Amino acid sequence: MPALRAGHGDRRPSEAGAVDQAPQRLLSAELVLLLVTGSLGMTSLSLALPVLPLTVAETTHDPAAAGIVTAVVAAFTIALELQSAALLRRFRHRTLLVAALLVQVLAMAGLAELRALPAMLVCGALMGAGFGLAATITASTIGSLAPPGRHGEAIGYYGLSASAPAILAPPLALLVLNAFGAGSVFLTGAAACAAGALIATRLRAPTRRVRAFEPGSGLFATLASPGVLRVWLAFACTAATYGAALSFTPLLLGTQGLGSAPVFLLVLGLARAVTRVLSGRVIDRVGDRRLVLPSLAVGAVALALLPVHAALLTVVSAALYGAAFGIAQTGAFVGMLRAAGQARSANVSGIWNMGMDAGFGGGTLVLAPVAAAIGFTRMFWLLPALFVLAFALVLPRRRPGLLPG
Repeated sequence: MPALRAGHGDRRPSEAGAVDQAPQRLLSAELVLLLVTGSLGMTSLSLALPVLPLTVAETTHDPAAAGIVTAVVAAFTIALELQSAALLRRFRHRTLLVAALLVQVLAMAGLAELRALPAMLVCGALMGAGFGLAATITASTIGSLAPPGRHGEAIGYYGLSASAPAILAPPLALLVLNAFGAGSVFLTGAAACAAGALIATRLRAPTRRVRAFEPGSGLFATLASPGVLRVWLAFACTAATYGAALSFTPLLLGTQGLGSAPVFLLVLGLARAVTRVLSGRVIDRVGDRRLVLPSLAVGAVALALLPVHAALLTVVSAALYGAAFGIAQTGAFVGMLRAAGQARSANVSGIWNMGMDAGFGGGTLVLAPVAAAIGFTRMFWLLPALFVLAFALVLPRRRPGLLPG
């Protein structure tokens, strides 16, 4: 999903060779090519997600089915994330990255032409598989390309390259939809992935082995660790609201005017990106719960403003909700890492991605039938309850007093 993905694959100290005393250049040509490739792949999915529910609802004449293709995209994204480590042991990272992007080209081209639900489900599966593999390989390869001691800085650049499509592509997709139709949106996404695949062919093999997180008992043991599961469930609840916001605001707000879905999604994306960066610094000083708990309360209020259908309140809702969800994303990763321990950082990275994808896809799948039954306005009135549930899940289980960091 069109969210920032936690980085995998930082090499172990034992794999380091002799390190020159002079600082090595971070933004090498190879790393820049990789960042551009990853950004183009994310642009494709970010263009598709707000348009898919509209297209499915029009194709099936059934609003209850609006989220089904998005849910398939999320399911196959998770499946390929879990298989990426095994695939990297058998194939070169460049081969896999080019193949993943070409699969997305095929999926987007299919969605541009096909208007039968079974065909759209197949295209959704291909899109999710291609995106899940491409995103994981990109993040993992960055860890192998970064100079020793500069992995965090490299992942920061990756975050910036992923933020641009997450901010700009959803509102752009709706503008293209209004002007040229859904087919043009999907063809634009196909072109972005084709350009990414062409750039990826220029990538050279990194000097250190590319690794992705390993699924298995360790992953699920981390999820079951004391304190991790509650944070993960809380994060999945907030991700479900994001899935609803990205997928269904075009159906709730329309696509034209100040109070429309393109404006809402643009403000949301900007607020989310800014707070993801700034909240990390604050959390380092005061602890995750001290910032996350108030943000969840703010998120609930923000979502309650959205169904009022007032243009100014829509913009305010987008800003507050984007900020709250950005803090929730950062706080969830830090909170799970605090509970699981630094040694399990790769597994925390994996389950963070799974929580984002599962919440996003599950939210669209479950909430579309609810909206079909009671209307999109009433369905959006229910979303604050997910933030309230997340608030309850992350409350400390101890006597009242200072919140632990």
